[in-house]
Amino acid sequence: MDKLFTWEQWRMIFATSLSPILAYLTPTAGFMYALVIMFAFNIWAGMRADGISVRHCKNFRFSKFKNALAELLLYVTIIHVIYSVMLQCGDNEAAKVVIKSLTYVFMYVYLQNAFRNLIKAYPTKVALRIIYHVIRLEFTRVLPGYWQPIIERYQREHDSDIINDKEKEGEQ
Repeated sequence: MDKLFTWEQWRMIFATSLSPILAYLTPTAGFMYALVIMFAFNIWAGMRADGISVRHCKNFRFSKFKNALAELLLYVTIIHVIYSVMLQCGDNEAAKVVIKSLTYVFMYVYLQNAFRNLIKAYPTKVALRIIYHVIRLEFTRVLPGYWQPIIERYQREHDSDIINDKEKEGEQ
């Protein structure tokens, strides 16, 4: 029985089918790459906040990761639908400006969420807290008078936990 197509023919079919798709997506490739980088940073920060270690994968919840992937897919779909519609209307350059703006909005959301998670993971790191408030444009919360009581309260709670643990050990 003869093969339907040779390997070379399959390769050519694949290349000619994929080329128009890549030509269409190439103007958005840089935006998508930037969005994926922010997505990965957000995932990493979320894992740190949840106490997940990459080596052991303890506390890892696939459902949370699946939801994050669904959110990324939604963002990518929104960007490409708007881009497609604007291209069909003949607004090539305006389409790039719009999807670039949307990508910045989505990356801003990821950046805020990532730093919120990093604050949970590293509550005593003042720099992370300051960066988070600057990102959120909460400049009054960047001033030392705002964050110093928060750090002191955390330190008191942390110290009391240590004292309680030592007292429990002494009772045993």
